[in-house]
Amino acid sequence: MNKSNQGNNGELQTVALDMEWVQLMLAAKKQGIHADEIRRFLGDKTLKAM
Repeated sequence: MNKSNQGNNGELQTVALDMEWVQLMLAAKKQGIHADEIRRFLGDKTLKAM
């Protein structure tokens, strides 16, 4: 691992996850799924998991 990245590992993981979400949201948009529908779906799943 590059020494300059050792202290930023958590930040790099967060950026990678953020980019993954962006890609997923763009793919959903191309399929005609709106962000509100995704939020509602994930909110429902979170409530059921609790």
